[in-house]
Amino acid sequence: MDMKNQTVANLFNDALVYDEPYMAHFIYYCIMNKKITLEDSADTLFTLELTKDELAEFLEMKRRDTLKMRPVKLYAIKRNGNLYDFYFAKTPQQAAQLHHQLFGERVDKVIDAYNKMIDKAIYAPNANKTRTFREMMRGTVRLPRYVCSLEGRRIENS
Repeated sequence: MDMKNQTVANLFNDALVYDEPYMAHFIYYCIMNKKITLEDSADTLFTLELTKDELAEFLEMKRRDTLKMRPVKLYAIKRNGNLYDFYFAKTPQQAAQLHHQLFGERVDKVIDAYNKMIDKAIYAPNANKTRTFREMMRGTVRLPRYVCSLEGRRIENS
């Protein structure tokens, strides 16, 4: 469907299905504040302007994850050199606590690696396949969960 025929409702649904929290929260915010309706053309979204206060409200709504799009996040804890341990958890504190249980190390810094790493694929030799963190997250039942350790470049700036 081209953008000219797409409604705000279609775009909102796509944002929910394809895990796009920025767009989903933006649409939700604009609907709640009567700036648009679900029946409007999706093009309308790209002409909206928010005041400084509205932008602050919207960003706070997204930060709080009002739509509960990402209750589970991907966290990384830097060990030594370029070694990172990855965890699925609801909070950074859960990841740090599990890290302490597994490795006996207390950490001050837990990195939110979701946006930078969630679609990165890694090879699992025991399963003989490559999977993304997103695919692995879908199969996660118990939280928090240690995922793996990887060596790589810095990920702090995610």
